[in-house]
Amino acid sequence: MTGRRLATLAAAALLAASLTGCSVIEGIIEQQTGADVEIGGASVPADFPADVPLAEGQVVNGSSGTGPNGEQVWNILITVTAADAPTQIAAQLEGAGFTAPTGAETPSEGTVNLTYVRTDLVVNVVLAKVGDSWTANYTVARTGM
Repeated sequence: MTGRRLATLAAAALLAASLTGCSVIEGIIEQQTGADVEIGGASVPADFPADVPLAEGQVVNGSSGTGPNGEQVWNILITVTAADAPTQIAAQLEGAGFTAPTGAETPSEGTVNLTYVRTDLVVNVVLAKVGDSWTANYTVARTGM
C-alpha cells in the first residue's frame, strides 16, 4: 500500500473513529489493515513528529497508527479561530522546510487542501470554514519505510 493511500485510509478511519466508539473502531481498523492504531483524545499523540508545526487552536482529536510494514501516520483535528488559517498554516510549513508540490493547494468555496513534503514526511491539511473559524485536519505520514 502506498504511503499516500495509507495516509488517506488512515485519515478517514481516524476521523470516523473520533465520531464513534473508539475501541470498537480501533479493533476493526486493526483487523482490516494489520495496523496498530491508537485513537486518542483531545491531544496531540506523544510520538507526533515535533518538527511538523501545527496551527494554534483547540485540538479536537489526535490519533496515530503504524501499518504492517512500519508506516507511521498521524491525524490531528484542530479548531482554528484565525481568519487567515490557510495562509498561516502554509507559512508555518514552509518556514519548517516543507515544500508544496505544484498544484497541491486546491481551494474551493469554504475548503482548502494543502499538501507539503519534506524528506521523509508528507503533510496534508484539509481546512473547512465553519462559521467564524476553521477546522484543520492534519494527516502526517512518514514515507520511505
